[in-house]
Amino acid sequence: MLRYRRYRVFLIFAVILTLVFVRLRNTRDWAQYPLGADPDDTPSQKEDSFGGSSPARTTAPAQIEKPKETPTSKTQQRLPSSSPTPKGVALSTPAAAKPISTPESISVPQIVLPDREPLPPTKVSIEEEGLNLHPVAPPGRQELPTWSAVPTTIHWEKQTEHFPVPTESIIHLPTGIPVKIPKIQHNFNDETPTAKINREKRQSRVKEEFRKAWTGYQKHAWLHDELSPVTGNFRDPFCGWAATLVDSLDTLWIMGLEDEFEEAAKAIDSIDFTTSPRGDIPMFETTIRYLGGLLAAYDVSGGKYPNLLAKAEELGEILIGAFDTPNRMPVLYYRWKPTFASQPHRAGQRSNLAELGSLSMEFTRLAQLTKDHRYYDAIARITIALSDWQDRGTQLPGVFPDNVDASGCNRTSPFQLPKSISGEAPTSPVNNAEEPIGFQPVSPDTVKEPKPRKKKVKGDTNDHMLEVQVLPGEPSKAQILGWAEDLPIKEKKKKVQKRDVIEERSPIVDTATPATPDPPIDTITGLPLDIPAAQAAVGHAVGEWDCVAQGLEPASPGRGRFSMGGGQDSTYEYFPKEYLLLGGLDETYRKMYLKTIDAIRKWMLYRPMVPDNRDILFSGSVLTMGEPELDLMLSGDVEHLTCFIGGMVGMSAKIFGIEGDLEIAKRLADGCVWAYESTLTGIMPEGATVMPCKSSAHCTWNETLYHEFLDPIGPQRDENLRRYLENKAAREAEEEEQRQNKAAALRTEAELSNANSAGSAEVVSDEILDDLPDHPGSAALRNDDPVSLHKRGSVSSPKMEVPKPITHNFQGDVPAARGAASQDLPPVKSMYQQKAEHTESELASMAEVGRTASNIPVHPHAASTTPTKTQVFYDPGQPLSHKEYVQQIIAQQSLPPGFVSIKSRKYILRPEAIESVWYMYRITGDETWQDKGWRMFESIINATSTEYGHSAIYDVLDSDHFQIDEMESFWLAETLKYFYLLYSTPDVISLDEWVLNTEAHPFKRPAEGVKL
Repeated sequence: MLRYRRYRVFLIFAVILTLVFVRLRNTRDWAQYPLGADPDDTPSQKEDSFGGSSPARTTAPAQIEKPKETPTSKTQQRLPSSSPTPKGVALSTPAAAKPISTPESISVPQIVLPDREPLPPTKVSIEEEGLNLHPVAPPGRQELPTWSAVPTTIHWEKQTEHFPVPTESIIHLPTGIPVKIPKIQHNFNDETPTAKINREKRQSRVKEEFRKAWTGYQKHAWLHDELSPVTGNFRDPFCGWAATLVDSLDTLWIMGLEDEFEEAAKAIDSIDFTTSPRGDIPMFETTIRYLGGLLAAYDVSGGKYPNLLAKAEELGEILIGAFDTPNRMPVLYYRWKPTFASQPHRAGQRSNLAELGSLSMEFTRLAQLTKDHRYYDAIARITIALSDWQDRGTQLPGVFPDNVDASGCNRTSPFQLPKSISGEAPTSPVNNAEEPIGFQPVSPDTVKEPKPRKKKVKGDTNDHMLEVQVLPGEPSKAQILGWAEDLPIKEKKKKVQKRDVIEERSPIVDTATPATPDPPIDTITGLPLDIPAAQAAVGHAVGEWDCVAQGLEPASPGRGRFSMGGGQDSTYEYFPKEYLLLGGLDETYRKMYLKTIDAIRKWMLYRPMVPDNRDILFSGSVLTMGEPELDLMLSGDVEHLTCFIGGMVGMSAKIFGIEGDLEIAKRLADGCVWAYESTLTGIMPEGATVMPCKSSAHCTWNETLYHEFLDPIGPQRDENLRRYLENKAAREAEEEEQRQNKAAALRTEAELSNANSAGSAEVVSDEILDDLPDHPGSAALRNDDPVSLHKRGSVSSPKMEVPKPITHNFQGDVPAARGAASQDLPPVKSMYQQKAEHTESELASMAEVGRTASNIPVHPHAASTTPTKTQVFYDPGQPLSHKEYVQQIIAQQSLPPGFVSIKSRKYILRPEAIESVWYMYRITGDETWQDKGWRMFESIINATSTEYGHSAIYDVLDSDHFQIDEMESFWLAETLKYFYLLYSTPDVISLDEWVLNTEAHPFKRPAEGVKL
């Protein structure tokens, strides 16, 4: 019993030590996260904090006090908070920041596409960053584990703004009577009964597919973001706010599914926008899907559901906090938790252009419906910044790079020391007569480190022994006994070190009137080290001592990438659409679009070389250092996301009176239709490349040029093959000559041997003959008959002789022939023995001359001949010719005719191609667009249909249709909506009454003649 109690004490002690270790380890883990970072936040793009990132080896004007940690409950994570920042810093609106600009006479440019200089993909991809992940998996998506239904205890709270806009400086919505905008839609005639029946039949089929997907979402993913259509599970890649439900509201109403709409509208009230399992809010995705979906549902339902607008306003109040930055540019991944939202922040130094510039329509419509001008002010400042940047000029005038520095802070500009009130030049602190407290030398590298010395202890005879003492109560700290850096030295030998603070005796002054000492001055900025004193000198911007204000700039220097593809697309799409939503009362958007379309025509549009010589266009991506006339490089990209451009150009051609652009729009939309029709599944891949023609007017299929584009080093490849064959032939001739010489030597040796042995008549026993190796010469020795010299001389080479089978019987213990053994075996064993002998013979043959073509797939070298059982396979070391290489590339990548490469083979239910087809039908009235759209619809349904809905697929070039088990919310919000509208009557969501955002959510346009 005594021993048991003793062990129990040790056990309890071990448990206590384990708990203490775990506690200390958790505490240390928090130190791994920087100040203001949430360990739960893992977005692909993070924004800078208020201070930004300072350059290396710089000195701040003052040491900021380390923030204190505030205790929280167990359910709330312990997060650090920074020191308080002065509130009430008002931002004044610059004089140039005027939302309404005067109309200017802008001449319509002539529609002339310049000649292109196509470059092979090998010369373009070197400078590219690769296929952007944003198109396939936008950064707003964040795959999270399945969360329980219990909400978190942390909720968003409205915070006091650090950089508020004064009430008098808020930019208001434009007012006045909307300008007269030309009609967009075609004047449709009455359709025939046959055409009506066909149209309605197609429309019913689209509605049926929508209902199938919606039912699957209702049963298996209700109030979650997305349905997994193959397994029947759900996913929450956004904030867990029922993305598919909100995104599909207006589609339910448009398709006449009023009962489903009623149920979904009521379920909206159960969404809590103030909390989320995700630590940040992706501004772009949340704005276009959630905010846009709620506003559009409110509009299409005629305002009958006020809770939709109330929920939109609730969400807008949360999102507006992301604009609380010094330059009012939004933080694109807004950390909503109070611990972070309460701190000052700055917009990112690497913000995505599409995410930054695609917030205007939703916030404008929210401001129009709620009459709260703060929402319009937020996006108007982004527009002003973009317009200013476009006027200043980019590397490719008229368009912007894909990544933007939106921080408004230039930390690379040299800082100017402040001047005194009288305008005197600042005094350099280097030659200060006195060294204030905290002074650091200009060149600290020259300071010698003090050499520690061991103290002499009386009675210590061993100077080489060191004793370590652990300090009581602090096991992590220890010191060496008798070891010190600062030893007492005699006063007469003391020398002043460079790092020693110079102490000077103060002069005798009158104590009745004490003098106020000058505050310490920072050596770099010339400002007082004391923060209040520095603020009194230069204002509250003392924290930005190394930051010079700037507008929008490229995120990184060097070569810029410009395109209409993912990461840039919707910014340009919103220029004409925002113009429509504001009734044409702000000419800024018209001006910006005209500059953009001019750059698109001049640098990006190209005609691809295709086998059927179809007159189509694509918009590629270009690279330039700022001199496009000299260094621009065009890549023949074919991206699904870029297919929106046909609808944008066609609609803008109507509203801005650029009729020549309508033909360009048709060719752009038809290009994506061609991409659909070119693949095995009838579906366009996410990303690919084709060969641009030099001239858009003269572009005919040339297979030779196509092969040269696939293999730019074809001539070198053929030359390598020629040299290889010449060297191989020379090597084989040399080997043949060596074999002949060796055979001749063997023959001579045999003749001499036979001549010498003719008179000896030496008898060779059978045992010796049996022990001879299997060689053509041994067969002659085994022969009982004499062998003449003439017969031996006829043998050309010993290796070419084939031994004859042994037919006579040997006496004694000589083994019988192999073939005779199988005759006495059972049939089954005999069969296996024959197979073994056949395998041995094949292996021996392969070891000598290679593999037979009958057992190996046909290679280009052997494709021209019919393989036989004895045919020797190709030389694996032989290089491919230009033709063979091209054939291999096409076969390995399954390239459709005309395609050069496939960047991404996926199809994730995207809508951009059918979007442009719908716009073309509504603008032109040509029914052939309906037929093209129907072929696209049938191909998509055949490849994506599942038990519960429709799934994205991995490879559009594979007929097996391997499905990914993902169904994006835009499948119901956009893709199926555009298909349905393609077969609806023209008055359903008329382009002359509605304008659709980038998620296909329709907003009501201002009525003509009604004052805003």
